[in-house]
Amino acid sequence: MPRGLASVVGANMLTAQDVLVRDAAGTDAATIAAIGSEAMPAQYAGLVDPAAVAAVVSQAYEPSAVTECIDRCQRASDALFLVAERSDRVVGFLHFDSFGPEPELHRLYLDPRHRGAGIGTLLMTGLHARLPAESAYMLLVVAGNDRAVRFYERHGLHVSRLVDGLAYYSERMGVVFLSGTRPVSLVLMRRTVAGQHG
Repeated sequence: MPRGLASVVGANMLTAQDVLVRDAAGTDAATIAAIGSEAMPAQYAGLVDPAAVAAVVSQAYEPSAVTECIDRCQRASDALFLVAERSDRVVGFLHFDSFGPEPELHRLYLDPRHRGAGIGTLLMTGLHARLPAESAYMLLVVAGNDRAVRFYERHGLHVSRLVDGLAYYSERMGVVFLSGTRPVSLVLMRRTVAGQHG
């Protein structure tokens, strides 16, 4: 077990012996889509306009869109789509790529029945083990999701600033929102290397 992981593993925490973190395959797309479609609305309940969440879910978690994303990540040298598998069942996933203006951890979601067991930590450990040493990247967390901010801070990221969430998803991910969708603030977090600041 990685040294840093030992301090977070508790009585109910899973370890690398319990969960396999591996590259996603196209055959995982339907399960990933189902997890994302369930976890995203649950994660953002009370924080984000349900219409905004529904727009992202309907466009980003359509199984064909997930398959396309996995395929794109498999072809790229600077992208990863990882899954966490427990007892031969995908229970979480992580998507990282460098297709935009800078490397970004786009999403990390777990089957809600498996939250709090250390699977997110195992996915982050898997990401960092596959990235070149001291790789810098960014991610966005919905403002008010303090649990997620603390999770990412434990994994070496820091809060940089707030950004307009609808503009971000529209410009960088091509998500189309219905007119009148309420704005959402996102916390921009960064993992930087020595000497860099975000």
